[in-house]
Amino acid sequence: MSAAFLVTTVLPVLLPLPLTLPASLIDLRRRIIPDGLNLALLVLGLAVAAGAGGAPAAGSRLAEAGLAFGLVWALRALHARLSGRIGLGLGDVKFMGAATAWTGLAGLPVLILGASLSALALVGLGALAGRRIERATALPFGPFLALGLHAALLLGAPG
Repeated sequence: MSAAFLVTTVLPVLLPLPLTLPASLIDLRRRIIPDGLNLALLVLGLAVAAGAGGAPAAGSRLAEAGLAFGLVWALRALHARLSGRIGLGLGDVKFMGAATAWTGLAGLPVLILGASLSALALVGLGALAGRRIERATALPFGPFLALGLHAALLLGAPG
């Protein structure tokens, strides 16, 4: 494995890990993603963007992160209004906004797809193992969002 491969491929995928791992573990235990970890994820993603493309790139990524946050927050609010229950926590919404600083808006669908498919796979395995799955079954989504972020970075989503 060449040093160039490590720097250009492996490092960008693993760089957010010191933030996504604790966010995932805390979400599993306490059902919350701390604002401090989401903010740190946003700031580090903006720093990476600035390192790659200067202040204009960081400004663009900040705008994209804000737009992603707004869109996911609106989707959360619409779901709550239509279903009468909250389906996505605010920490998850903030995480997706912060993760967009890493992937750009173009990488957000890959992140969401990776998170959703991995969550569905776990729920499916639970059902196969005899676990009762109902409409009200809660699942901390943070670990799946983290997996989706790393998958988007690995698959070469912009960022």
